Parts: sequence; structure tokens; C-alpha cells
Amino acid sequence: MSGWSTGLLALWDDFETMLNGTVLCGALLVFLPAKNSIDMNDGKPSCGIKAEWLAKMFRNCGCTDRDAAFTINFTLFAMFPWIAIFWRKQIRDFYSIDGSLLGDFLACCFCCPCTTLQESRELKKRGINMMDVPPQLSMSSR
Repeated sequence: MSGWSTGLLALWDDFETMLNGTVLCGALLVFLPAKNSIDMNDGKPSCGIKAEWLAKMFRNCGCTDRDAAFTINFTLFAMFPWIAIFWRKQIRDFYSIDGSLLGDFLACCFCCPCTTLQESRELKKRGINMMDVPPQLSMSSR
């Protein structure tokens, strides 16, 4: 077991994640927990909900299964914000990160944006793409 690769308040450890999550796309912070959960589940929504039926309904609009999964996860997050605590636990369990459900709850209550960015930094360091950033905005392309 190990700890998180960055601290809860280490916003400046990954400037690109912080910039994309707050300054450039502040609204993106609301969507990141749902996106992180999809990344952890190989493009599938949480709770075993099937996204295919939603994708079929909106196929003519260009909706993919991943888009449908994101819509389902975002709806779950909007209806039940505390689900982010369980998504955080899922990341901890998957990567054997030390912690507890109580610690996840307290972190989310203390600073939900901080926990979201910490999870995004962790997934990025583990090789799971947080978001598709255009090359001109990517700090690594400079």
C-alpha cells in the first residue's frame, strides 16, 4: 500500500491539470468526477448501468457509448453528489492507495475541487488520460 502521488492541496504539482481544471475550464471541475470514474471503468458508466441504449437513441447526433456513459455518470453525480466519495474509494482500491472511507468523506467535505484535482493528477500519473487536451493547450507540447 502507498499514498497518493500528490497531496490534497498540491494544486501546483501539475500545472496543466490545475489550469485545465480551474482557470481555463472552471465548469470542467464539475464534470471531472464523472469523467474520472469512466476512465477507471474502461469507458463504462458506474453502477453497472448500460449506456448502449442511450447511445442508440442519440446515434444520429454523433453520441458514442462513451458519451452516453459520461451522461449517465454526470446525472448520477448531479443527483447524488456523495457518489464522488465512492468513486474516490474506487481509485484508492484499484491502485492500493492508503486511506479510509471516512478520510475520503472528510476530504470531499473539506475541499471537493481539491479531491477532484488530486484524483485527476493520480490518474494522469498512472497513465490514464484525464481529458483530451488540444495540442496547443498541452504543456508537454512546449
